[in-house]
Amino acid sequence: MNLFFDVVRQGDLYLKNWPKQKTLNCLFVDSKVAFYTRLSIKVIPAFIMLIISLNMFFPAMLDWPATATLVLFLMGLPVQGLYWLGKRSATFLPNQLLPWYAAIEKTLNNQSTKERVMAQRPRYLDLALLLKNAFKRGGDNFLQNNELI
Repeated sequence: MNLFFDVVRQGDLYLKNWPKQKTLNCLFVDSKVAFYTRLSIKVIPAFIMLIISLNMFFPAMLDWPATATLVLFLMGLPVQGLYWLGKRSATFLPNQLLPWYAAIEKTLNNQSTKERVMAQRPRYLDLALLLKNAFKRGGDNFLQNNELI
């Protein structure tokens, strides 16, 4: 059970580090999952309170077992997103992304790092941290300005 919560915590870390850039939406599914997970974390508590209030004020509309089921379902949605992000953050980058990762790192550090990248085999969390750093240093159009897309 502790392993599940470790993955969810890792997903929360990944969610906080994944950059909120529109240019990444067409490149990575992570951007969409992160957006919808953030949205569900903000919106779902209001829906839960609405459902509980409806049950309290209009008991004929919803009975307690249906309310409890609906509340548990809604509470599971953000957890599912965090779990997916946690699993994704621990996944190694595919071979197709390694040259792109090395090019971004080379642009940021102004040195040849391709050999080091190929030796250490970065994960998606490393990519998120690198992209976050790149967008912080180079601005919102970092990838277009450096012709990395």
